[in-house]
Amino acid sequence: VFSFALILGAMVVFNIGVARKYGVAPPLRTMAAIFAASVAACYLIQDMPRDSFTRMLIYQTPFAFMQAVAAWVVWKAGTRDVFDKGLMALLAVSSVQFLSKPFLSAAFGGTGASAQDYLSTTYALFSQSMGTVFAMAIALMMLVILVRGILAEATQKSETDTLSSLLNRGGFERQAELAVRGAERSGVPIAVAICDLDHFKAINDNYGHAAGDRVIQAFGAFLSETTSSHHIVGRIGGEEFAVLLPGSNLVAARLFAEGARAAFAGLPIDGVPADSRVTASFGVAELTP
Repeated sequence: VFSFALILGAMVVFNIGVARKYGVAPPLRTMAAIFAASVAACYLIQDMPRDSFTRMLIYQTPFAFMQAVAAWVVWKAGTRDVFDKGLMALLAVSSVQFLSKPFLSAAFGGTGASAQDYLSTTYALFSQSMGTVFAMAIALMMLVILVRGILAEATQKSETDTLSSLLNRGGFERQAELAVRGAERSGVPIAVAICDLDHFKAINDNYGHAAGDRVIQAFGAFLSETTSSHHIVGRIGGEEFAVLLPGSNLVAARLFAEGARAAFAGLPIDGVPADSRVTASFGVAELTP
């Protein structure tokens, strides 16, 4: 009973960890109720014959349920990544394999009359091997997902400009290169807009560097709100910014730049007097063969 409770409890903790990783609220009350009822049921079935189908089903169903809960958590997170889908599939199949054990026991000659006899049965060999394979596969898949997340977070931090919250020059150039290659392969237009804050040195000299920082922050936030999710926006210099516009030709890029220029010129910025507006100059170009 203790061994049963220890394994089932570990699966509960695993489910809580998976839920935290994917930002899903775990069904704690349901799992706690199933855990308590299952441990009690495990105690009550100890006097039943070891080869009893009912005993096997009662013993294995809680494990199947806990693996199904983990699969449900990944599914509820709405993931589309191949690794996440692979983990969800592994958990679902693992749940089924727990439910299949009573049937496999009957097919392979039972579990033996005692715990010592169990170790020499064909069912034990098959059951333990199958369980080990699934446990290792799930563990390795989780490891891949966690390492991938750590690397993605590190890459994002290394490519993000802390002041403007946009891509830094390295991040912009890397993503822009990929976008340009994609546009060349698919034959769609792609344009770039370069933005430069006007007389930025004078802003620092007249109102202080803190005001200059707020101008950078405000312009970064403005570009983020003005652009779409498929646009690539970065701060490529002190007061220089760039916006890559996949799917836009020169005319569309000019309309974007003119609209952004006019809108930002009327934007009040904290730290800069209301009668002194900050402006930016824009230049546009379209990729040509």
